[in-house]
Amino acid sequence: MKLKPWMAILVFFFASSCFAGVARIFGAPELKLTSQSGTPKIRVKVLKEQKEVLISGTDLTRTFYSRPISDSFTGRKQVKFDCSKLSSLKFKKKPILLASLGSPTGLISLVDQKYRGDLHIISHPQGGKCDVVQEVRLDDYVSNLLAKEMNAKWPLEVLKAQAVAARSYALHKIETNQVSKNLGFESYFHLENSEKYQVGGSFFDSTARTDRASKETEGMILTNPQGKVQPIFFHARCGGRTLEPHHVWENKVKGYSEVICPRCRLSEKGSFNKGLTQHRMKKFFHWLSRKGHLALNSKVNFKDFKLVEDRKYNRYLRFYMEGKLYRLKKSWFRKYFGRFDIPSNNFRLTSNQSYSQFFVNGKGHGHGVGMCQVGALDLAKKGWDYKKILNHYYPNFKLVKKY
Repeated sequence: MKLKPWMAILVFFFASSCFAGVARIFGAPELKLTSQSGTPKIRVKVLKEQKEVLISGTDLTRTFYSRPISDSFTGRKQVKFDCSKLSSLKFKKKPILLASLGSPTGLISLVDQKYRGDLHIISHPQGGKCDVVQEVRLDDYVSNLLAKEMNAKWPLEVLKAQAVAARSYALHKIETNQVSKNLGFESYFHLENSEKYQVGGSFFDSTARTDRASKETEGMILTNPQGKVQPIFFHARCGGRTLEPHHVWENKVKGYSEVICPRCRLSEKGSFNKGLTQHRMKKFFHWLSRKGHLALNSKVNFKDFKLVEDRKYNRYLRFYMEGKLYRLKKSWFRKYFGRFDIPSNNFRLTSNQSYSQFFVNGKGHGHGVGMCQVGALDLAKKGWDYKKILNHYYPNFKLVKKY
């Protein structure tokens, strides 16, 4: 007999001693976005597509949203969620808020990590899997993040600059609810713990230094000239000059400007040299054509190809094909070939005389927009405070205390 959705939920409950439910259908309460102190809370997806989730802690509280049911446990307790029992819910295209767990100690364990705040169990749209979302005070999240995005032993002022940039980026995701808007439904998280967003950490990643950097910049963010919260970007190593968002992505973000980074410009560290065959370049041009980035009149023919002399800090590559001049955004190379072949958008493209082989020579690591972390480290070592560092990389933005 094929189980109906409500029957599958009951099977999940009795088989694993825990209960899942459809939050929206059964009227689950909205997750609060502020703590008692008024500090914003952020929801971060820390684990995804798990068939089984093990959560443990001291004096745990657990809430299921189908009835709803709340219970608590005295002492140390481990709770198991057998998400494979939700396989019959795979037709659901939207995630379902299943359960929330917390502890009065403020810490809760997931796998081999400890997290501050609460953890929420959410169904995965594919069925038979769960995602786990951490809900935590924004400044605690920032402290945990610093050791991942930087080195916790770096000078305090550069850590403070990173704290402001990361907090600004996160607050923009919170206030705009951008992830849910892009998906077209409630996602229950503001960002993921990944390079796609920001690389966050766990409780073990925070140190006295990262806590201090977060505390001494508490509530401080960057806003655009109009005073609005905008995404604040940063990267590992720019290669000598930062880029504006429209050089890399399709959307424009007001306030950014290109900035010279002395440390990266003079250093040979971060340099790279890569080779690309004509075959790979042909596939790249065909991809550009399919994506609508390159309007080719015919198939790619390198017999009628001529590359215009390029420079490392040019944002566009120019070439002739069949007598027609084309212009390509350099970031499309990195998007197609990947960050391992092309680590940075600051590069120069050359070729041999027959165009059978192309050569990519560049500097840097990352998309190149906003603050260069290696450059910021150098400025901090020279005695710059975090405000001066931020003003260098974000000259058109304002540093304000948001809360």
